[in-house]
Amino acid sequence: MANTTNKGPEIKAVKRAASNAKRSQHIQTRKKVTDPKPNKIVNKLIKLTEGQEKFIWEKADPVSATNSAIYRKDVAGAIIKHNEYGLESEFGWVHALVDPEGEYDDVNNIVALHWMNAKIKRKAGEPWVAAVTGAREMQQIYNYMKEVKVPGDALDKARKTVLFQPSIVEPKKINIEIRKAPLSKK
Repeated sequence: MANTTNKGPEIKAVKRAASNAKRSQHIQTRKKVTDPKPNKIVNKLIKLTEGQEKFIWEKADPVSATNSAIYRKDVAGAIIKHNEYGLESEFGWVHALVDPEGEYDDVNNIVALHWMNAKIKRKAGEPWVAAVTGAREMQQIYNYMKEVKVPGDALDKARKTVLFQPSIVEPKKINIEIRKAPLSKK
């Protein structure tokens, strides 16, 4: 009878472990209500009005099939949530400067970035590597740790030159034909 004892781990277990190592690490800061609340991030340098903050939020790309007032994506694809501004959470975000040496009060120099992507040192117009990106699958939206190469002009494209565009609402022209009521025979 042959000796059937294995020397070392099973091949299936080795393959499973290797595949798990390649997977991206999912960022989840609070699993239960009892978990501690995320830390607050305070940036005293950038001071904006409510209208300017709304404009910067709207510069971020909307996430498909979600409410764009709640979820947006930064230039690296990380998903950010409107009510998690200034929090170190899965969808937390901050205002970041496009050009770190530029103006702090110019809305065209400020974009919404995931807080972990905003920490990365970068120079204006040069490519950089973001730490976090996001994904949306069926009913689930999440961010995960994955290095993403961001082209140097991606932040420049996020700039918009007009803060508020005047909206002209013109009445819709509808062709209405008013007919006379038919005369009834009596």
